Amino acid sequence: MQIGSEKASSLDLLSVVIASLSDGYGLDSSTGDAFVENRLLIVVLSIVIVVLVGCVAIFFVWRSSGRKPVEPPKSLVVKTQMDTKEDQGKKKVTVFFGTQTRTAEGFAKALAEEAKARYPNAIFKVMDIDEYATEDDEYEENLKKESLALFFLATYGDGEPTDNAARFYKWFTEGKERGTWLENLQFGVFSLGNQQYEHFNQQYEIVNMNSAKHIVQVGLGDDDQGIEDDFSAWRELLWPELDKLLQDENETGASTPYIAAIPEYRVVFVKLE
Repeated sequence: MQIGSEKASSLDLLSVVIASLSDGYGLDSSTGDAFVENRLLIVVLSIVIVVLVGCVAIFFVWRSSGRKPVEPPKSLVVKTQMDTKEDQGKKKVTVFFGTQTRTAEGFAKALAEEAKARYPNAIFKVMDIDEYATEDDEYEENLKKESLALFFLATYGDGEPTDNAARFYKWFTEGKERGTWLENLQFGVFSLGNQQYEHFNQQYEIVNMNSAKHIVQVGLGDDDQGIEDDFSAWRELLWPELDKLLQDENETGASTPYIAAIPEYRVVFVKLE
Protein backbone atom coordinates (compact mmCIF):
# COMPACT_ATOMS: atom_id res chain seq x y z
CA MET A 1 0.00 0.00 0.00
CA GLN A 2 1.43 3.37 -0.96
CA ILE A 3 0.28 6.91 -0.15
CA GLY A 4 1.44 9.20 -2.90
CA SER A 5 5.00 8.29 -3.67
CA GLU A 6 5.90 7.27 -0.07
CA LYS A 7 5.71 3.68 1.21
CA ALA A 8 3.46 3.21 4.28
CA SER A 9 5.27 1.97 7.35
CA SER A 10 3.95 -0.57 9.87
CA LEU A 11 3.37 2.25 12.33
CA ASP A 12 1.19 4.07 9.81
CA LEU A 13 -0.84 0.92 9.29
CA LEU A 14 -1.28 0.55 13.03
CA SER A 15 -2.48 4.15 13.20
CA VAL A 16 -5.10 3.52 10.55
CA VAL A 17 -6.30 0.42 12.40
CA ILE A 18 -6.56 2.26 15.69
CA ALA A 19 -8.38 5.16 14.03
CA SER A 20 -10.92 2.84 12.42
CA LEU A 21 -11.44 1.00 15.69
CA SER A 22 -12.09 4.24 17.48
CA ASP A 23 -14.72 5.16 14.88
CA GLY A 24 -16.32 1.76 15.05
CA TYR A 25 -16.60 1.72 18.83
CA GLY A 26 -17.72 5.30 19.18
CA LEU A 27 -14.49 6.65 20.66
CA ASP A 28 -13.97 10.36 20.37
CA SER A 29 -11.23 11.78 18.22
CA SER A 30 -9.09 12.78 21.17
CA THR A 31 -8.97 9.17 22.39
CA GLY A 32 -8.04 7.99 18.92
CA ASP A 33 -5.35 10.66 18.67
CA ALA A 34 -3.96 9.47 22.02
CA PHE A 35 -3.69 5.94 20.68
CA VAL A 36 -1.97 7.22 17.54
CA GLU A 37 0.48 9.38 19.48
CA ASN A 38 1.40 6.43 21.70
CA ARG A 39 1.50 3.85 18.95
CA LEU A 40 5.28 3.49 19.28
CA LEU A 41 4.95 2.69 22.98
CA ILE A 42 2.21 0.15 22.23
CA VAL A 43 4.36 -1.57 19.61
CA VAL A 44 7.37 -1.74 21.96
CA LEU A 45 5.29 -3.17 24.76
CA SER A 46 3.79 -5.73 22.40
CA ILE A 47 7.24 -6.83 21.24
CA VAL A 48 8.48 -7.11 24.84
CA ILE A 49 5.49 -9.25 25.81
CA VAL A 50 5.99 -11.54 22.80
CA VAL A 51 9.69 -11.92 23.60
CA LEU A 52 8.99 -12.74 27.24
CA VAL A 53 6.35 -15.33 26.35
CA GLY A 54 8.75 -16.88 23.84
CA CYS A 55 11.57 -17.07 26.39
CA VAL A 56 9.31 -18.72 28.96
CA ALA A 57 8.12 -21.24 26.36
CA ILE A 58 11.69 -22.04 25.29
CA PHE A 59 12.77 -22.46 28.94
CA PHE A 60 10.03 -24.99 29.72
CA VAL A 61 10.69 -26.92 26.49
CA TRP A 62 14.41 -27.08 27.30
CA ARG A 63 13.78 -28.11 30.89
CA SER A 64 11.33 -30.85 29.99
CA SER A 65 13.59 -32.27 27.30
CA GLY A 66 16.69 -32.32 29.54
CA ARG A 67 15.09 -33.80 32.65
CA LYS A 68 15.79 -37.46 33.32
CA PRO A 69 12.82 -39.76 33.76
CA VAL A 70 11.93 -40.32 37.38
CA GLU A 71 13.05 -43.75 38.52
CA PRO A 72 11.20 -45.62 41.24
CA PRO A 73 13.14 -45.69 44.54
CA LYS A 74 15.34 -48.70 44.94
CA SER A 75 14.42 -51.04 47.73
CA LEU A 76 16.74 -50.99 50.72
CA VAL A 77 19.05 -53.98 50.65
CA VAL A 78 20.78 -54.81 53.89
CA LYS A 79 24.28 -56.10 53.24
CA THR A 80 24.73 -59.60 54.53
CA GLN A 81 27.96 -61.35 55.35
CA MET A 82 27.84 -63.19 52.03
CA ASP A 83 27.33 -60.14 49.81
CA THR A 84 30.96 -59.76 48.74
CA LYS A 85 33.38 -62.35 47.45
CA GLU A 86 36.16 -60.97 49.63
CA ASP A 87 34.15 -61.89 52.74
CA GLN A 88 33.76 -65.50 51.69
CA GLY A 89 36.00 -67.89 53.57
CA LYS A 90 36.47 -65.52 56.51
CA LYS A 91 35.52 -66.58 60.00
CA LYS A 92 32.34 -64.92 61.19
CA VAL A 93 31.36 -63.75 64.66
CA THR A 94 27.89 -62.45 65.52
CA VAL A 95 27.70 -60.10 68.49
CA PHE A 96 24.18 -59.98 69.95
CA PHE A 97 22.87 -57.40 72.38
CA GLY A 98 19.74 -57.08 74.48
CA THR A 99 19.54 -53.62 75.99
CA GLN A 100 17.18 -51.23 77.73
CA THR A 101 19.35 -48.14 78.22
CA ARG A 102 21.86 -48.95 75.41
CA THR A 103 24.59 -49.93 77.87
CA ALA A 104 24.81 -53.48 76.53
CA GLU A 105 24.70 -52.15 72.99
CA GLY A 106 27.61 -49.84 73.76
CA PHE A 107 29.71 -52.69 75.14
CA ALA A 108 28.88 -54.90 72.16
CA LYS A 109 29.89 -52.26 69.63
CA ALA A 110 33.05 -51.31 71.53
CA LEU A 111 34.22 -54.91 71.67
CA ALA A 112 33.37 -55.51 68.00
CA GLU A 113 35.37 -52.45 66.90
CA GLU A 114 38.42 -53.53 68.88
CA ALA A 115 38.08 -57.11 67.66
CA LYS A 116 38.04 -55.96 64.02
CA ALA A 117 41.48 -54.44 64.54
CA ARG A 118 42.81 -57.53 66.31
CA TYR A 119 41.41 -60.03 63.82
CA PRO A 120 41.44 -58.58 60.30
CA ASN A 121 40.64 -61.97 58.79
CA ALA A 122 37.36 -62.26 60.69
CA ILE A 123 34.00 -60.57 60.23
CA PHE A 124 32.17 -59.14 63.24
CA LYS A 125 28.49 -58.33 62.92
CA VAL A 126 26.65 -56.51 65.74
CA MET A 127 22.99 -57.54 65.91
CA ASP A 128 19.97 -56.45 67.93
CA ILE A 129 18.67 -59.80 69.17
CA ASP A 130 15.09 -58.77 68.48
CA GLU A 131 15.89 -58.06 64.82
CA TYR A 132 17.68 -61.38 64.40
CA ALA A 133 14.41 -63.10 63.52
CA THR A 134 11.11 -61.73 62.26
CA GLU A 135 9.26 -64.86 63.36
CA ASP A 136 9.98 -66.90 66.48
CA ASP A 137 10.68 -70.07 64.50
CA GLU A 138 13.51 -68.30 62.70
CA TYR A 139 15.55 -68.07 65.90
CA GLU A 140 16.31 -71.78 65.82
CA GLU A 141 16.90 -71.84 62.08
CA ASN A 142 19.31 -68.88 62.19
CA LEU A 143 21.18 -69.98 65.32
CA LYS A 144 21.95 -73.33 63.73
CA LYS A 145 23.96 -71.44 61.09
CA GLU A 146 26.13 -69.66 63.66
CA SER A 147 29.52 -71.02 64.60
CA LEU A 148 30.76 -68.30 66.99
CA ALA A 149 28.63 -65.80 68.88
CA LEU A 150 28.93 -63.34 71.74
CA PHE A 151 25.94 -62.24 73.81
CA PHE A 152 25.63 -58.96 75.73
CA LEU A 153 22.40 -59.27 77.68
CA ALA A 154 21.12 -56.70 80.13
CA THR A 155 18.40 -56.95 82.76
CA TYR A 156 16.28 -54.25 84.34
CA GLY A 157 13.52 -53.82 86.89
CA ASP A 158 13.99 -56.78 89.23
CA GLY A 159 16.05 -58.73 86.74
CA GLU A 160 13.61 -59.07 83.83
CA PRO A 161 14.83 -59.28 80.23
CA THR A 162 14.94 -56.04 78.28
CA ASP A 163 12.20 -55.11 75.85
CA ASN A 164 14.19 -56.07 72.78
CA ALA A 165 15.22 -59.44 74.29
CA ALA A 166 11.85 -60.41 75.79
CA ARG A 167 10.65 -62.22 72.67
CA PHE A 168 13.85 -64.26 72.41
CA TYR A 169 13.75 -65.02 76.15
CA LYS A 170 10.16 -66.25 75.95
CA TRP A 171 10.85 -68.33 72.86
CA PHE A 172 13.92 -69.93 74.41
CA THR A 173 12.46 -70.69 77.84
CA GLU A 174 8.92 -71.66 76.83
CA GLY A 175 9.59 -73.32 73.52
CA LYS A 176 9.48 -76.94 72.55
CA GLU A 177 12.09 -79.48 73.59
CA ARG A 178 14.74 -79.25 70.89
CA GLY A 179 17.25 -81.88 71.91
CA THR A 180 20.75 -81.48 70.53
CA TRP A 181 20.67 -78.67 68.00
CA LEU A 182 23.56 -76.26 68.64
CA GLU A 183 26.53 -78.59 68.66
CA ASN A 184 28.35 -76.34 66.15
CA LEU A 185 28.01 -73.16 68.19
CA GLN A 186 30.73 -71.69 70.39
CA PHE A 187 29.76 -68.66 72.43
CA GLY A 188 30.49 -66.27 75.25
CA VAL A 189 28.18 -64.21 77.45
CA PHE A 190 28.52 -60.91 79.29
CA SER A 191 25.44 -60.19 81.40
CA LEU A 192 24.59 -56.76 82.76
CA GLY A 193 22.58 -56.26 85.93
CA ASN A 194 22.56 -54.89 89.43
CA GLN A 195 22.99 -56.76 92.70
CA GLN A 196 20.07 -54.77 94.06
CA TYR A 197 17.78 -56.66 91.66
CA GLU A 198 15.82 -59.57 93.06
CA HIS A 199 17.17 -61.72 90.21
CA PHE A 200 20.75 -60.61 89.60
CA ASN A 201 21.82 -61.36 86.01
CA GLN A 202 19.44 -64.27 85.76
CA GLN A 203 18.95 -63.75 82.04
CA TYR A 204 22.37 -65.11 81.13
CA GLU A 205 21.01 -68.57 81.89
CA ILE A 206 19.03 -68.51 78.65
CA VAL A 207 22.23 -68.89 76.68
CA ASN A 208 23.36 -71.98 78.54
CA MET A 209 22.32 -73.62 75.32
CA ASN A 210 22.08 -77.34 75.02
CA SER A 211 25.20 -78.80 73.35
CA ALA A 212 26.68 -75.35 72.62
CA LYS A 213 30.17 -74.72 74.00
CA HIS A 214 31.25 -71.86 76.27
CA ILE A 215 34.56 -70.40 75.15
CA VAL A 216 34.90 -68.18 78.25
CA GLN A 217 33.28 -67.98 81.66
CA VAL A 218 30.16 -65.87 81.93
CA GLY A 219 30.85 -62.22 82.70
CA LEU A 220 28.63 -60.71 85.39
CA GLY A 221 28.48 -56.94 85.14
CA ASP A 222 27.26 -55.24 88.30
CA ASP A 223 26.04 -51.69 87.77
CA ASP A 224 25.89 -51.23 91.55
CA GLN A 225 29.68 -51.52 91.80
CA GLY A 226 31.66 -50.90 88.62
CA ILE A 227 30.27 -52.41 85.46
CA GLU A 228 33.10 -50.95 83.36
CA ASP A 229 35.66 -52.81 85.46
CA ASP A 230 33.63 -55.99 85.18
CA PHE A 231 33.52 -55.66 81.40
CA SER A 232 37.25 -54.95 81.13
CA ALA A 233 38.09 -58.02 83.23
CA TRP A 234 35.84 -60.27 81.15
CA ARG A 235 37.23 -58.83 77.92
CA GLU A 236 40.78 -59.76 78.97
CA LEU A 237 39.63 -63.33 79.53
CA LEU A 238 37.98 -63.38 76.13
CA TRP A 239 40.94 -62.33 73.97
CA PRO A 240 43.10 -65.44 74.52
CA GLU A 241 40.14 -67.65 73.57
CA LEU A 242 39.40 -65.65 70.45
CA ASP A 243 43.10 -65.77 69.55
CA LYS A 244 42.86 -69.55 69.40
CA LEU A 245 39.78 -69.44 67.19
CA LEU A 246 40.41 -66.47 64.91
CA GLN A 247 44.15 -66.01 64.52
CA ASP A 248 46.35 -67.81 62.04
CA GLU A 249 49.35 -69.70 63.36
CA ASN A 250 51.84 -66.95 62.48
CA GLU A 251 49.58 -64.08 63.46
CA THR A 252 49.92 -62.07 66.66
CA GLY A 253 47.02 -60.24 68.24
CA ALA A 254 47.21 -56.49 67.93
CA SER A 255 47.02 -54.52 71.12
CA THR A 256 44.55 -51.69 70.56
CA PRO A 257 43.53 -49.00 73.03
CA TYR A 258 40.11 -49.58 74.52
CA ILE A 259 37.66 -46.69 74.42
CA ALA A 260 35.11 -46.94 77.21
CA ALA A 261 31.59 -47.39 75.95
CA ILE A 262 30.18 -45.54 78.96
CA PRO A 263 31.98 -42.75 80.83
CA GLU A 264 32.39 -43.50 84.50
CA TYR A 265 33.15 -41.09 87.31
CA ARG A 266 34.10 -41.84 90.89
CA VAL A 267 34.55 -39.61 93.90
CA VAL A 268 37.69 -40.20 95.97
CA PHE A 269 38.21 -38.44 99.30
CA VAL A 270 41.87 -37.56 99.88
CA LYS A 271 43.26 -36.63 103.29
CA LEU A 272 44.77 -33.14 103.44
CA GLU A 273 48.15 -34.40 104.62
